[in-house]
Amino acid sequence: MKRAVLLAIAALACGLGAREAWGEAPHLNQKIADKKISIRKAVLLPAQVSFTKVGGKGYEGGLPAADQIAAVLYSTVSKELSLRGMELSANPLEQAKDDAAKYSVADLQARYDTVAVQLERKPKRVARGGFTLGDRVAEFEPGAAADVLVFLRGSGQLATPARTVIALASMRFPETKFRGEVTFVDAKTGEVLMFVRFTRFRDMTTKTDERFTQSLRLALHDVPLPLPPPKN
Repeated sequence: MKRAVLLAIAALACGLGAREAWGEAPHLNQKIADKKISIRKAVLLPAQVSFTKVGGKGYEGGLPAADQIAAVLYSTVSKELSLRGMELSANPLEQAKDDAAKYSVADLQARYDTVAVQLERKPKRVARGGFTLGDRVAEFEPGAAADVLVFLRGSGQLATPARTVIALASMRFPETKFRGEVTFVDAKTGEVLMFVRFTRFRDMTTKTDERFTQSLRLALHDVPLPLPPPKN
């Protein structure tokens, strides 16, 4: 019996290793397929990440690792988009010179989070332009010269070794994982143009840059960026 359990754990672990990175097909607005818009210049909003530790006593949130992972997620997306030929503006929060500018960033993030609730549930609606932050986004000064605003979100869990053994012994996937989201929003109209998700079944507190790079390249593989201006 013990041997059978060990073999089952080994088989599950091997299966997990084979699919440690998983990216959904990107959800693209029809305007992109029809090449009716231009996407060459972008402003990345600061990444927001939640992170919990899963142990024998349950879930522990608010971990310092969240800030570290958010910073790496931001820098990795910036690098990947730059490598694709996108022009990126400086981090708008770092460039904010007063409280009004900081509030403008926070307000935009809050508006996105309101829309994100439905976006995460019904991402297929992106294709027909089913989500928008409203044309007030055009008032966001750092995005005045941009084609898109990019929102970054992530949520992760890190299971303790004991919790991982219990999960494997119960024939369940370990609870250590990370899900990331990258959303492109039209900087003038507020319409959601692209929604990209990826999942990584690894500890994202170590080798974070490398693991994000691999995951993002997989997730963004079929995303047509940059997108040149429509032909007249």
